[in-house]
Amino acid sequence: MAIAAVCAAASTPLTALAYDFKPTQAEWAMWPEFCKARYVTTSIGRASPYAHTLPPATIQNWKTRIGNTTYEHVHHYCASLVYMQRASMAQSAQQRSHQLRLAEGDCNYTLKRIPPTSPLYRDVAGHCQYVRTVRGTTGTPPK
Repeated sequence: MAIAAVCAAASTPLTALAYDFKPTQAEWAMWPEFCKARYVTTSIGRASPYAHTLPPATIQNWKTRIGNTTYEHVHHYCASLVYMQRASMAQSAQQRSHQLRLAEGDCNYTLKRIPPTSPLYRDVAGHCQYVRTVRGTTGTPPK
C-alpha cells in the first residue's frame, strides 16, 4: 500500500502538488486582475508582499465573474503567462526550455480543470496552443 502511494505521488506533476510561483513586481504589474485576485488567495500569495493589495470585494467579484471552478484553478494559467514572458528573456536555450516546459505544464493544468463554458476557456486554450507551438509540442496530447 505504501509503495503504491509513493508511486502515485512520484507520477503526479509537481504543479499539482504545490504552487510555489512567485511573481516579481514587474510581473505582478502586468498580470490581469483576475490573476492578482487568485494569487493573493493561494497559500503562497497570502504570505507575499501582494497579500493585502486587493480589497476583498475585488477578489469576490472575480470569483463571481469567472466562476468557482475556474477561479480555483486559474492561478496555474496565470503562472504560465509569466513563464512565457520569462522564456522570451531567457539567457540560454536551457533556461528557455525550462520556462517553456513550466508554461506548458501550468497551462495544461488549468485547461484540464476548467469547464468549456468558462469565460476564460478560450483564452486559456489559445494560450496553451501558443505555448505548444513555441515549445514545439503542437499535436502532442497534454500530460
